[in-house]
Amino acid sequence: MAASGLMYTVSFSNVSVTNAAQNIWELIAAAGVSFIIHSIRLTFTPTITSGVAQDVRALLNIQNITTTGSGGSAKTPVAENLRNTVAAVTTCNALVTTPGTAGVVRGSDNVSIIVPYERIYTPDQRTPITGGGRWALNLSAGLGGAFNASSEIYFEEI
Repeated sequence: MAASGLMYTVSFSNVSVTNAAQNIWELIAAAGVSFIIHSIRLTFTPTITSGVAQDVRALLNIQNITTTGSGGSAKTPVAENLRNTVAAVTTCNALVTTPGTAGVVRGSDNVSIIVPYERIYTPDQRTPITGGGRWALNLSAGLGGAFNASSEIYFEEI
């Protein structure tokens, strides 16, 4: 099923993720506008020792949050269709060092940082986050050191 709303992507590239629990992403729906996540991609640059990538596990939670966290940086979504001249109203923050209050956990994965993490939602799995609602990709524990990461999220405002 094709998107019927306005599609956007938000990303960061080669940014240091500190050794602490944090929200990799927090997205906040504007009043009167909902959004749905279509896909998430997250890659880390692992430490190489004697030519071998060292495996570290990252516990990632996809969750609704009830309060917005602090720290991190605001990111500006980019329209996916060049004819879309409407700026996104969803607030996007990356690497929020003090996560907001966790609500419903919608998914949890213990992933290797050697392999890119990707979550693509089918149309039936896309849950709208309604006006004022908050969504997060949470790193629930530090990784044992700082690692550089890149990430992108595709979302639709409806």
